[in-house]
Amino acid sequence: MGLILPIVFLGLMASLSPATIVVFVLVLGTSRASVNALGFLIGWGLSLTLVFIGSYALARSGANESEGGRTTVAVLQVLLGLALLVVSARVWRRRGDSTQRSTETSSWGTDRIPGRLQDLTPVGAVVVGILKQPWAITAAAALVVVHHDTTGLLVAIAFALFTVVSTATVGMMFLYHTRHPGEAQARLADLRDRVVAAGPALSALVGMLVGGFLIIDGLTSLT
Repeated sequence: MGLILPIVFLGLMASLSPATIVVFVLVLGTSRASVNALGFLIGWGLSLTLVFIGSYALARSGANESEGGRTTVAVLQVLLGLALLVVSARVWRRRGDSTQRSTETSSWGTDRIPGRLQDLTPVGAVVVGILKQPWAITAAAALVVVHHDTTGLLVAIAFALFTVVSTATVGMMFLYHTRHPGEAQARLADLRDRVVAAGPALSALVGMLVGGFLIIDGLTSLT
């Protein structure tokens, strides 16, 4: 339970990423919605796997090479947590600025989708999925696994659990759209508008929660 709860928490935070929700709804609104959505999920899964494995390998290597392996990982957790808090604080301070909100919405990736949305290809959707996966939270999950000195099968279980939980939101939207395409278009468009309006505040809240968790978890190991 000492590992499962943090992994589930981080997975939930990743699933609530406003950038991912907004862009995925836009992908579902393209002319090749189902194929593009699958491409997005493939890119998301690929990005998640590479970031998790890479972060785990680097953290594990640093822990094994240094005398105070657990201390090294704890320090990395604290530093990543502080970075997330700083970024989140800046987003929170600017959340009421309508101009900034518009800029941040654009920076979420809608302007980076190749060509016009209606012309989005499956390959382009894969690229969007790679870019919209919340790397910082995925790296944090890998650090937590190393921190708990987990190896072998337990690492695979933790990775699988994080993958399922963090993909839950986009997965449910995809299933809903597949089963009820007409109804889903209107409801998901409404969801998109709500997330865009609350996006900066939600992004800041998620970042603060994850950052605070990492700092507390890391400092607990250092004391």
